[in-house]
Amino acid sequence: MKISILQENLNKGLNTVSRFITNKTQLPILNNVLLKTDQGRLKLSATNLETGINYWLGAKVEKEGEICLPAKVLTEYVSSLPPQKVNLELKGNLLGIDCEGYQASFLTSPVVEFPAIPSLEKKPEVVLNIKDLAATINQVTFSASQDEGRPVLTGVLLRIKKGSLFLVATDGYRLSVKEIKGLKGMEKFLKEDEELLIPARALVEVGKILVETDGQSELGLTVTSRSNQVIFSTPEVEIISRLIEGKYPDFEKIIPEKGKNNLTIETEVLLQAVRTASIFAREAANIIKFEVKNNKLEVTSNSPQLGENKITLEAKTEGEGVKIAFNSRYLLDFLNSTKSDLINIRINDALSPGIFSPVEDQSYLHIIMPIRLQE
Repeated sequence: MKISILQENLNKGLNTVSRFITNKTQLPILNNVLLKTDQGRLKLSATNLETGINYWLGAKVEKEGEICLPAKVLTEYVSSLPPQKVNLELKGNLLGIDCEGYQASFLTSPVVEFPAIPSLEKKPEVVLNIKDLAATINQVTFSASQDEGRPVLTGVLLRIKKGSLFLVATDGYRLSVKEIKGLKGMEKFLKEDEELLIPARALVEVGKILVETDGQSELGLTVTSRSNQVIFSTPEVEIISRLIEGKYPDFEKIIPEKGKNNLTIETEVLLQAVRTASIFAREAANIIKFEVKNNKLEVTSNSPQLGENKITLEAKTEGEGVKIAFNSRYLLDFLNSTKSDLINIRINDALSPGIFSPVEDQSYLHIIMPIRLQE
């Protein structure tokens, strides 16, 4: 192998693929990144066996080849190089790196030990063309569970219903539902009422990739021939993820049809109030209280160690009024996920879930279970 590549491009690629490497692996080869020439480009690959990535970079290829190198050390070294042309040349089992007076050699690992990572052999089955696709993904993934003891809830559900694609995530305490309408060709990917369960961590990485590729709005989706993996693709990147097996909860039964109390308020105003109230709530299980009454919303929190906090906000209200408590962290996650200027909140009573939706985006729904308080 003998290639030349710009330091900033190689550095960006290595930092991206390194996110797919876990430090907890018992297989030393998984701590490596695979570098391979591919039709005049350099392909970087990494995997933790659950998710993997192929990342292509423009390069001048003088001699074809492939090598495995320790990802952490290589990434750290390349990031320390000056922003100039980097020359990579393999001699025996050593990779020489030369950049503007900086020289080093790295011991390589056997390529045959590196796990095979699937790659597209043809065009993706379907291409999503969605403005702010990364933001759409981020509206859902934060609601997935972090508890590996319930693997089904660590995933994001993809379902086709009445021609729309639904993205759903829940951890049992909150639920995010995003409907995407007007997608063409989705029947090639999913049949009506068919479901795919994708690890939320993989979708988070897809969102990051879309941001890093200058807001890429097109995303290819393909289920592999084994039907146990899905490939997300852009012209420069492929993210491969296993699918989660298991039956996802019937989320539609969780969504209340209506609320006895309705509240409309400015998103930024509520975000600031919840952020402030959370300072007092940190030492009290993150509990903050809402009281809705007479076109006002009172946000309160207290801590035995700190004291108490009360914020009164102007809002448009309908109904007799209600008192309810929520986890402030869940509220902040939702409020930070929406770009809408106004938020609508529907509440039945203190023991019923709160239904949150952006006024300017009726395709997005978020539900938070309340916290039962002992008066």
